[in-house]
Amino acid sequence: MDLVNILIIVGAVIFMLALWVIVGLRHLKYLRLSAENQWDTVDAKIRKRHDLIPLFIESFMAHVSGQDVLIEGLIAERSIASKEYVPSANKMVYEHDISGTLGKIFNIAKTNPEALKDTVFLEVKSEIVNVFDEAKNDLKKYNETIRIYNAHRDFVVLKPISRIFGYGVLNIFDI
Repeated sequence: MDLVNILIIVGAVIFMLALWVIVGLRHLKYLRLSAENQWDTVDAKIRKRHDLIPLFIESFMAHVSGQDVLIEGLIAERSIASKEYVPSANKMVYEHDISGTLGKIFNIAKTNPEALKDTVFLEVKSEIVNVFDEAKNDLKKYNETIRIYNAHRDFVVLKPISRIFGYGVLNIFDI
């Protein structure tokens, strides 16, 4: 073998390695970006629910008195949860706390005939429930996107690329 053939073979190997790295990086970047976009959708729904809570509290307090501790707790939980932007276990705990408090308020409102007649209260309650259901559905899509990303980053051909370039495992969440 002469020097030209060796250079051609070495050049082909380098080209194949570079192509493998570029394609692998683009694929992992696309999957991670898809997960981030899906999280943005979930977060938008959660923020919409946060935005509805003050109106809900106002309409609830117009009909029910003596629940100041519960309302103050909901306001505090909403304040803490609205400061979290990234998908994390803390974010899910905060949202779970808000859901629990809202559930208690919904149960109290069921026993109040005035609240059950107020159309604003019922509409806001219905909107909160609908937005939360949409958020849960979007979270399922987010989790599926994360499962795909995690599976692909663990493929034999992509594992070295993911480790070298810092494409770590992303977590799955539940509300």
